Amino acid sequence: LILLAGVAYLLRSWERIVAFVAAGYCLGWAVLLWFADVSMPVWTPPLVNWPIDLTAPVAYFDFTFELTAVVAPAIALALAIGAAGCLLSARVSQGRAFVPLTLALVAGYTLLFLLADGPVPPVLLAPLLLAALSALAVFLVQAGRVGNPAGALRMLAPPVLAFPIVLVAAWYVHAAFLDPQNAMMPRIAAQFMALGYVILLAPTPLHGSQPATAQSAPPVVAAVVGLLYQLAALFLLFQMLAEFPYVAQEAPLALWLDWAGLLTALWGGVAAFGTLHAGRLWGYSALHDWGVILMVLAVAGTRGLPLALFLFSLRAISMLTAAAGLSVLEAHVGGLGASQLQGAGNRLPWNSAVFLLGGLGLAGFPLSAGFTGHWAALQIIAENDWRPAAVVLVASAGAIFSYIRLARVLFGPLDNRSLLRERALSATVAAAILLFSIGLALAPQLLDGPVSRMLTAFSG
Repeated sequence: LILLAGVAYLLRSWERIVAFVAAGYCLGWAVLLWFADVSMPVWTPPLVNWPIDLTAPVAYFDFTFELTAVVAPAIALALAIGAAGCLLSARVSQGRAFVPLTLALVAGYTLLFLLADGPVPPVLLAPLLLAALSALAVFLVQAGRVGNPAGALRMLAPPVLAFPIVLVAAWYVHAAFLDPQNAMMPRIAAQFMALGYVILLAPTPLHGSQPATAQSAPPVVAAVVGLLYQLAALFLLFQMLAEFPYVAQEAPLALWLDWAGLLTALWGGVAAFGTLHAGRLWGYSALHDWGVILMVLAVAGTRGLPLALFLFSLRAISMLTAAAGLSVLEAHVGGLGASQLQGAGNRLPWNSAVFLLGGLGLAGFPLSAGFTGHWAALQIIAENDWRPAAVVLVASAGAIFSYIRLARVLFGPLDNRSLLRERALSATVAAAILLFSIGLALAPQLLDGPVSRMLTAFSG
């Protein structure tokens, strides 16, 4: 991946060709890792006569990297997200450096997933590694634009703030190992570790990067960068709970996740209700969806984790669907403000519909990809207390209302008579994305297999 990123950077002037090649490469490896039987590590590739040991550990500077059945699905998902981003960038340019930087970012997350051992447990190094990857993503988010850098810089806040807290937890973990009779050491370590990982998940008020990035960055960039970070954060959270199971007993992690998720979902819906800027509306509805996922993570028992992974799968589909439509709208009208989008749906109906359906999926609107997951989440949340579920429902209604207002803007009177109509190929691709999203809304059981594979990885 890193070698391909260097070649892609040298050939970045051939943007569309490089994007298709990178998408095919990432998708090929994603399919291979998804279906590979890691329990039988020796594998002979097609058309090649020598066997390869997939699970052979590799050590550098006291750090061990190893492919296991736990990490293979997570790496495949990261590669699939990168492939989707490259395909969408071949459709609408996201900047000449998008493909090489995306490949480098996916390579970084792949190394993070492969990290099996080191001088410090990998889950305790996670905030530092995510901070380094977020610093790389800053260049991708800016995309050569000289506008507001708030989104790019705010991405650094959660991992940078979480790192010293988790570092203190690592000290207490080491102290507990040296003094196993002291019961206070694991308890304090659990408190710091839980707090650090809640911060790492970037709930409100550390949410600033999502709406700011959605407003200022190219849409596909915002979707890919956000999904990769959140995938890694969820993966590392459950790896931490698997490696240090006493964290769930000694720290009020479920309570913190529940309140953080409720505030995030509420603020996402309220802020979405107050904006008509397409980028910010998309960012705040994504924030609302992320809050629902955090609330589901707080649910104890066997249903919380599978539903959280199901919601994340639907989130990825809705985010990429909205980004596909929004990138075309931005390329045609030159911005995402309400005044710029006035009447644009009359000339770009299919891509406008794709954006609206993807955004409504993040709010859990019926017949969107996210509806089934949101409805199941509301039922599980309401089993313990109906009031948080009612708050989430009202916040979701606020986001949906803003999308209805934006639809009236998009399909209202056209101000810019020189706006070009969408091309037949662009409309065909948009219609295919639309049908795919609606198909998942009508048959969500199609995701049962992928969610089961993700459950294997995330539960350790």
